[in-house]
Amino acid sequence: MRKRLYTEKQIAELLGVSPITVQRWEHQGKIPYKTIKNRVRFDRDEIVKWAREHDFNIAKSATEEPNPGAQNTYLCQAIERGGIYYDVPGTNVYSVLKSSLSELSFLKNVDRKMLLNELLNREELASTGIGHGVAIPHTRNRIDLKLQEAHLPVVFTQNPIPYNAIDDIPVFVLFMMFTTTTKEHLKLLSKISFVLQNQDVQSLLKSKKNSDTLLEKIRLIEREAE
Repeated sequence: MRKRLYTEKQIAELLGVSPITVQRWEHQGKIPYKTIKNRVRFDRDEIVKWAREHDFNIAKSATEEPNPGAQNTYLCQAIERGGIYYDVPGTNVYSVLKSSLSELSFLKNVDRKMLLNELLNREELASTGIGHGVAIPHTRNRIDLKLQEAHLPVVFTQNPIPYNAIDDIPVFVLFMMFTTTTKEHLKLLSKISFVLQNQDVQSLLKSKKNSDTLLEKIRLIEREAE
């Protein structure tokens, strides 16, 4: 029986990380992969074994066919629920994440010290700095924060922060992910990656334009992609 081989994108969805993170693990020799006709491919069984050894939770929904009737998850709405914050202080990953959590009023009755530790545990595994000054902090394990829908606060740091990002560029904006299901998490992660490819969005982030302008641009991109 022929083994099922996965692409980088499929492995990223399976593990709940960005494709860029998978690429970095390849170059660092941290993840098993094969090169077939100059294309990188992954043996699913090998990846499942590797993921368990490295304490990853496999996203079962990532291998299922999408449900056309499922409710769409909009990035702009998740950002609106989470809020946009400016000039958040911090000099390193620890202090900027701690300061960011203190700003988030929607995290009611949540042990923020515990949540901070979970976010830091994820950063120790592999930096969520995806390049170009952007990071997408999230927890490695699913945590019940008593949220009914995804909240995705966008946090602009007071100063660029050394973040061990893939391109070594200091991070100036965090897209913090607080989702309710693995499926929702993967959808939003994919949408963030897609939106950040837009040059106008990159310019808006770097210039720290007002919240309405940024949200309207993201909303427009999502509508055009439907």
